[in-house]
Amino acid sequence: MNGSPTSERLQFFGAFGGAVFATLTLVAFLLNPGPSSEHGIPVVEYYSTHGTVTLWGAALVGVGAIFFLWFAETFAERMGWRAIGVAGAAATVALYFVTIGCWEILAEIFGGVDLIDVSSNGYSTALVLRDIGNGAAHMGNFPATAYVGATAAAMLASTPSWRRLGWIGVGVTALRLISALIELASTSRWSDKVTIVGFLAFLAWVFAASVTLVVAMRRGATLLPRAAGVTSAASSPSA
Repeated sequence: MNGSPTSERLQFFGAFGGAVFATLTLVAFLLNPGPSSEHGIPVVEYYSTHGTVTLWGAALVGVGAIFFLWFAETFAERMGWRAIGVAGAAATVALYFVTIGCWEILAEIFGGVDLIDVSSNGYSTALVLRDIGNGAAHMGNFPATAYVGATAAAMLASTPSWRRLGWIGVGVTALRLISALIELASTSRWSDKVTIVGFLAFLAWVFAASVTLVVAMRRGATLLPRAAGVTSAASSPSA
């Protein structure tokens, strides 16, 4: 795909955006693992002592989301697979933003607050906000699954050098979908671990797709089979 040097440079940075998103998001969740229980008192206790780190985590995810959307658009344009991938990325960000927004509000309300000063209504509010955030995260897993599947399909329809990673993406899609369904169907603590595995697989997939796209662009590799065919025809003597 030809373009001005500035356009190519911007697309290169966009391609690297997936790796930035995955890294910032992972750091944010390592800094802010969340309360040990989803009941009112542990939730308030957690955010009273983790208010600042929660706000920093929200900021990191916010910045990372910008890079993720930039990456999704760049990947779609380069691979010729636009609608599902970009829509899946946007829906994922929207729902995850609801989750992060609820946690950010909890940090603002209860950060540094003495538990003695919290009323029963305060504990109820904390529980409601936490539940809304968790529900949005649960549903956000499905567009995330759609995004992984769309990018994997784009790779399978691309040049042979991409297809191996595409088949790995099929496996990640299945894992992400299974983990999303288990999280909805089960209330056991072990399901949380399955969900974490699915989320980490999603981040790893975005990181891998981003790095692979960057390398392909640096090498000037053809990403679209039809583009390769057009190039070959144009360079033949009969063209």
